[in-house]
Amino acid sequence: MTNFQIFASELPYPELTVYSVSRGDVIALTDDYAGRESETTAIMQYSYQSYILKEKYPDVAKILEQIEIVEMTHHEMLAEAIIESGGDPVIAGRHCFWSGSTVNYAEDLCTILKADLQGELTAIANYKRTIAALSNKSIAALIERIILDEELHVKIFKKLIEEYCCK
Repeated sequence: MTNFQIFASELPYPELTVYSVSRGDVIALTDDYAGRESETTAIMQYSYQSYILKEKYPDVAKILEQIEIVEMTHHEMLAEAIIESGGDPVIAGRHCFWSGSTVNYAEDLCTILKADLQGELTAIANYKRTIAALSNKSIAALIERIILDEELHVKIFKKLIEEYCCK
């Protein structure tokens, strides 16, 4: 089993500085916070997966728990950015409230790992679109730092797929 020690970039998260209320920034952050492909979904998906894999793949379950903790940090920081921008961090994307139906409930390890890898790649692409839509440079810097964590998660999932699924 690959031994992972680090689940988040060692660089600090930038301090959030919001100078004015921005409805556009709130809208830009909403889907990353609690939309279909969001931090909320990632947290719940990794939680579910760690539960079902704990007995057969305890090392993978522990890695998923550690990544989930990092995603919780992202979730909290996005909520803070939404509040500071004048929004309300309800658990919803732009078009509807978050639903547990967005979680991938696969139970096969390789299917799980491949879905998680795709989820991290999607998160990175979504965050890059968010950065382009933001007016606040401080929030953009925060998102850029979050992307570093997501890129680390991509590397972790690629190594896990190589170890467990390419035999």
